[in-house]
Amino acid sequence: MGIDKWPSEGEKIFNISAWDPWQVYHWLQTLDIECKCSLHQLLPVRIEGQDQLLQLWIVLRWVKASQGCLIAWLETCWRV
Repeated sequence: MGIDKWPSEGEKIFNISAWDPWQVYHWLQTLDIECKCSLHQLLPVRIEGQDQLLQLWIVLRWVKASQGCLIAWLETCWRV
């Protein structure tokens, strides 16, 4: 099903406004999450389940977080 059609039961479409929608688009494509990137437009993303929702959240956190925040997060992960 294309991103232009209405979602079926259990699917959701989010319109993402990110600093770099092309970067988000490429990350989501590698995760097999359906999205459509157009110039100067919001990035519509089709989410099919909780796993894809978590992956979307992680990608957006990675893109929007500052370098210092990401470094602190990684250091915390290494200590555990």
